[in-house]
Amino acid sequence: MSDQDNPLKAGSSREWNWHPDLPVAVTPVFSWPPRPIATVKWFVGNWLPVTEYLVYALMAVATWYWLQPSLEETQTLHWGWVLQVWLRNLVLMTLFAQGLHVWLYGWKKQGEDYKYDRRGIATNNRNFKFNDQYWDNVFHSLVSGVTIWTGYEVLMWAAFANGWTPMITFEGSPIWFVALFLLIPVIQSFHFYWLHRALHIPFIYRRVHSVHHRSVSIAPWSGFSMHPIEHLGYMSLLLMFFIVPAHPVHLIFMGYWLALATATSHAGFENLVLGESSKLKIGSFHHQLHHRYFECNYGNPEMPWDNWFGSYHDGSPEATAATRERKKKMYS
Repeated sequence: MSDQDNPLKAGSSREWNWHPDLPVAVTPVFSWPPRPIATVKWFVGNWLPVTEYLVYALMAVATWYWLQPSLEETQTLHWGWVLQVWLRNLVLMTLFAQGLHVWLYGWKKQGEDYKYDRRGIATNNRNFKFNDQYWDNVFHSLVSGVTIWTGYEVLMWAAFANGWTPMITFEGSPIWFVALFLLIPVIQSFHFYWLHRALHIPFIYRRVHSVHHRSVSIAPWSGFSMHPIEHLGYMSLLLMFFIVPAHPVHLIFMGYWLALATATSHAGFENLVLGESSKLKIGSFHHQLHHRYFECNYGNPEMPWDNWFGSYHDGSPEATAATRERKKKMYS
C-alpha cells in the first residue's frame, strides 16, 4: 500500500500510516463556474447507497416513531420525559463511540488498515483527566456533551409542542421536507467553520478549545470531548429550528449529525471494514489534518470556507509548509 515516491496517492507516506488520494476533496456545490453534474454526483455519493447521512436519517425517523415522547407530553416540562431523552442520547452516544472504539482499538478487527496516524491513544499522560486520554474523552463526552445536547433538544421539543417554532409535515411541504435533510450538513458546515475560527483565537483556545485538542491522536470518543463552553456553542445550532421551518425528525437528525457523527469523524480511520470486501467510509482526513497541524481546515468538506479564507490544507507537502508558516505568524 505504500507509495513513498508519490505522496498524493492513497496509501502510506512518511507522515501518515494511511491517507486517501490527495488533494482532499471538498464540495463542488459552491464552485464557480457552476459544476451541476459534479454537484449532483456529490449529493448522491453522500447519501447512496449506504452512507452515514442515510444511517442518521433512518435513525431519526425510527426515533421519532418509537423512542420520542409525544408532543402532547412535551408541552409541559417534566423530569419523566426529559430523563427519557437524556437516557436515549446517552445510550446512543455510548453505542456509537464505544462500539467503534472496541472494534478499532480494543479488538483491532482491521489492524492498522486505513488508520491515519501511526500513534495510539495516550496513556499515563497528565494532560488528561485521570491521566488517560480514553477516560478523559469519555468523561467530557457524556457528562458535559450529552447533557448539553439534551438541554437544547428539550428546549426545542417544548418549542415544537407549544407552537413557538414553525413546524412542517411531509404531507404539507414534501419538497422542503426532503431538501432540508440535504441542506443540514451544509448548514452545519457554515456554523462549525465560524465557531471553530473563534475557538482558535488564542485567548479562547487556551481556556476552552484546548480541551478538545489534547487528543492529538484522535479516537472515537475524542470528537465529542470538549469544554462545556464549547459544547454550548457547538450544539447551539439546534436553535436554528426556532427560525427554519422543519419537522421534529429534522431536529433529531441534526442532533445525531452534531453529536454521533463526531465518533466517526474522529475515529482515526478512513474506512470501517465490514467483511472481506465491504467497507463504510467514516473518517474525515480533512479534519484529521486539522488535529495534526491545528491552524488549518477549521470547517469541513461540506462547504469550502477554508478554501475561500486561506486556511485550506489539501494534504500536500506544500500545504503543510504554508500552514506551518501561517502558524508562526499567528503566534509570533
